[in-house]
Amino acid sequence: MDNPIAMGIITGLIGVASGAILTYIGAILKFRKDLEAEYDKDLRTRRLTAYEKLWGHLQLLARYDRPKPLTPQTLQELSVAMRRWYFEEGGLYLSDKSRQTYFDLKRAIQKLLEDNRYRPDQTLEGPDSTPLLDTASLLRARLTQDVGTRRTSPIADS
Repeated sequence: MDNPIAMGIITGLIGVASGAILTYIGAILKFRKDLEAEYDKDLRTRRLTAYEKLWGHLQLLARYDRPKPLTPQTLQELSVAMRRWYFEEGGLYLSDKSRQTYFDLKRAIQKLLEDNRYRPDQTLEGPDSTPLLDTASLLRARLTQDVGTRRTSPIADS
């Protein structure tokens, strides 16, 4: 084309069209990012509410200063409370890692409950309770990772 006016118009239209396309793509990406952020915020809020209850149940497996002795009877009570929590309150919110650790703990509890060496009121200590307490500690750590409560705040750090 030898017509400079036509070339200018075509160049301008291409610029406007490409600008509009880039603006549209940018808006879609921002909208998507905003939706993801809102989803993450909502999930974290729901997890905090649900995880608080499981955290309370897990005090029976505290390494120090338990509210009552660790016995098969205590483990049975905990197992029931955890099952109810899983199906009625929070199992839906567990991350993959937390869910795996949750079921590792349930298996460890079940293993001790099936061990006929213990009377229902006999206190479990030492090598019998250590794997159980370690798994409970790992589950608590995973729960804090899910909700980010052990991270420092970017606001507080500035």
